[in-house]
Amino acid sequence: MLCADVLRGLCIPQIALIGTSCGDGKVCINGQCVSDPYAPQIDENCAFGDRPSYSCSLFINDFMGNSYSTLGYRACCDTCNNASRPVKGCEYGDRIIDCTKDHCLNSQVDCCGTCNYGTPFTPTYSTRRSSPKRLATTVNPLVLFTSIKDCEQGDQDLRPELCTNFSVCLIQPTQCCHYCSSYYTSATTSTTTTRPLIPSTSPKTKCEPGDLDLRPEQCLSPSVCKTQPLQCCNYCSFYFKTESITTPTIPFITPISPKRKIFRIYL
Repeated sequence: MLCADVLRGLCIPQIALIGTSCGDGKVCINGQCVSDPYAPQIDENCAFGDRPSYSCSLFINDFMGNSYSTLGYRACCDTCNNASRPVKGCEYGDRIIDCTKDHCLNSQVDCCGTCNYGTPFTPTYSTRRSSPKRLATTVNPLVLFTSIKDCEQGDQDLRPELCTNFSVCLIQPTQCCHYCSSYYTSATTSTTTTRPLIPSTSPKTKCEPGDLDLRPEQCLSPSVCKTQPLQCCNYCSFYFKTESITTPTIPFITPISPKRKIFRIYL
């Protein structure tokens, strides 16, 4: 995705963080936009809102019809959506400036706001999804880890407002115990419960070049590369000889302390 460098005035391509919304029911995983049944609902035409470099309030307030243009809507989609009205074909009022009632005979489409032209409709409002968007026996929630530290079965979310994207399960899982339980396997979970079926093990069996750390908070010491290398693929890549990390039996490079130089002073 493009990220703005405000100091240089440039947009620079960057790999989005794991869990970043990239479409309706889709999130970014290692640079790929993939579908996930528990991903948040978003408007794909306005995924990230107004562009920061545009003065959208002035742009739209100056003439609301600017929202009809493709460039205008892309730059200020959030402002346009908030200012739109439920009239099909005339969502943003007049399409041209200085419309009067005299234009209603021959230019009622362009002056639809002034001429009260268009078909009213009842708008629909999206809400937070409480169940999977795509229900199928072959689609399961993404499994990230085998357990949630400090979360017990049946614990509720402490901060529900944070529990809208599974990236919180990487950073603050204890704030969203109930929400994150859908992304974890549990040996104590009965197969007769109503909880969505989750594979017993993570599908990830090895690290590939470019993989990110799944548990950054654990990737602080080379010892983790001997015990749990798959949780710290990027961090451990600096300590392994091979490009692909599969098990802790891969030859491990122990960091060597620099040799000390001894200086002798002769009097």
